[in-house]
Amino acid sequence: MMSCGGDQWVASDASPTEPMAEPRLLYGSAEISARVAELGEELSRVLADGAVAVGVLKGCLPFMADLVRDIDRHLEIDFVALSAFSPDSGRIRLTRDVVTDVAGRQVLLVEGVVDTGFRLDFLRRHLLDHGPTEVIVCTLLDRSDRRILPTQVDYSGFVTDEGFVVGYGLDHHGRYRNLSCVVTVDLTKLESEYSSGGTALADAIMGLAGRHPIGASPEPPEVGTMVRG
Repeated sequence: MMSCGGDQWVASDASPTEPMAEPRLLYGSAEISARVAELGEELSRVLADGAVAVGVLKGCLPFMADLVRDIDRHLEIDFVALSAFSPDSGRIRLTRDVVTDVAGRQVLLVEGVVDTGFRLDFLRRHLLDHGPTEVIVCTLLDRSDRRILPTQVDYSGFVTDEGFVVGYGLDHHGRYRNLSCVVTVDLTKLESEYSSGGTALADAIMGLAGRHPIGASPEPPEVGTMVRG
């Protein structure tokens, strides 16, 4: 059986008695930065001035922000957003469409992660209906081993067969998007901890990213000590 966690599909048929690994750093910030710079160089050679970079909210944000700054072309930037969907329905609903006129222009579709291919296929066909010259797909993570619907990814930062991942745009219940690294973690264990109010796994993830633990968030400054602009 498959379930959806944030922007990702995950297998949920693992045995509950199987030992579960602790969170593990998958890609550090330096490795990500170097790979994004390489992608920027590659895309600079295939994109023309006036191309439109379209990001898929919200998982694309850190990746797209870094990527477009490494593309040596005059770009316009826009976004699309999709509603949450379940594997049983197969239904996808667009909640935000591009407002930029992309007709007769190249479109660079930027994703945080591509796995089953359902979202990507929907978005590619939707954008082609707007009349661009082409739609080029670039994703941070390509989980091609989970592909159900054959669909083309033109550029990917990393091809991985890891399970659930968080960080650098990818979340679990809204957490971890702002981390500068990508961490792999057991979703079943993370979901159980989240439901019970625990923080051990969450703190381990934050520690791998060099951040303070969620269970020990710093107190906000006192009103009298706040500096106002």
